Amino acid sequence: MTIRYPAKVKTDNKNILASGVDTLVLSLDVAWKFDALSEKEPLLFNYLDELKEKAKETATDYHGELDHPYSEPWPFSIKPHGTTGGYAWILSGSDFTYKIGNWNTPGPRPSVMIEIRSETLWHLGTEEAMKLSLGIIQKNQGDIVEEKLSRVDLCVDFLMPEELWTSGLLEYAVTRASDYAPYYHHKKLTGIRIGKGIISARLYDKPLEIAQQSKKIWMYDIWQLSQVPEGQKIIRLEFQMRREALKELGLNTSHDLIEKSANAWAYCTKEWLKFQDRPGLHHTQRNTLEWWKEIQDGFAGIQDAEPLVREKAIRADINRLRQQATGLITSLHAIKLEEKGIALDTPVSIQDCVVSYAEEVAKNSDSITNVQPILEQKRSKYHREKTSREERVHKMAHFFSDKC
Repeated sequence: MTIRYPAKVKTDNKNILASGVDTLVLSLDVAWKFDALSEKEPLLFNYLDELKEKAKETATDYHGELDHPYSEPWPFSIKPHGTTGGYAWILSGSDFTYKIGNWNTPGPRPSVMIEIRSETLWHLGTEEAMKLSLGIIQKNQGDIVEEKLSRVDLCVDFLMPEELWTSGLLEYAVTRASDYAPYYHHKKLTGIRIGKGIISARLYDKPLEIAQQSKKIWMYDIWQLSQVPEGQKIIRLEFQMRREALKELGLNTSHDLIEKSANAWAYCTKEWLKFQDRPGLHHTQRNTLEWWKEIQDGFAGIQDAEPLVREKAIRADINRLRQQATGLITSLHAIKLEEKGIALDTPVSIQDCVVSYAEEVAKNSDSITNVQPILEQKRSKYHREKTSREERVHKMAHFFSDKC
């Protein structure tokens, strides 16, 4: 696995819509600074223990905040439990999830596991997202002794003629994997999985996945499309690489990912998986299909920041919640009208429904009156980094220069 290609590959291929890192997990060995008074536990550990106890008392996630390297505190929700892998605290936010072990100095297992979410990688850009996730640990009294890549998902989104998107594609696959399978929904192909070990690949209908599962409508802005072109499919090819494969490919640290991601893509698409003509013949007698060559050359390295992602993601959440709320308050108002025996043709507005809900809340003693803790909890779920790219670059550079 020693193929060498430029870290940034330029492509003029009109069928390639986007490329980058879609999921990223970092593992850290950390030496934590101790509480100067007790000298028994790091300050952060005491704080997380307190929050976890409150989460246990309420049997639900509890709100907390960590110091941010250059902005307002980072809000998170802490779970009332740890992980089966021995991590005492699980901190979740819209941007990151941290799994933190309760040992003071590096040991056999990583001290911290960080998952950087897809939206964050596309919004901030991969490099800045990694720096911020590490900066939060450093800002909260953690000295990072060693940082490694634990999982990386590289992807390319491309246009494919609709008639080519069939399970028959598997006949043309030449792969080092021995396990693969197509997936269907109502007899329509939704995706193809190849491999399930330290490297695996998926090809799937990304707009369908957005509509049915992830709701990442901001991908259309990244694609610079308002809809899927007629007669085409937007297919995502995604390679998931775990620690063993990353190590073999020379992708050990976040810096390696910045410099060598195109090398990994070249290995995955030129050595580990190819689509070639003349099925049944030996691979030396087969030629790589033209559309696959475009994909081989279509990865442009780790993505830069896309500021519109945050606004589009927030708007998508608002639209989804508005629809849910409208359904609930109109249902409540309908029940109340039925209870009062009011005629079906009586004019009703959305304001009537809202008033009806407010009256119902006011007259029930078991209704929640103090919404502040609930709002704090929910804001940690929807919080997203909002500073400008220029401000982030300036302040992050200043923060990390202080660490050097």
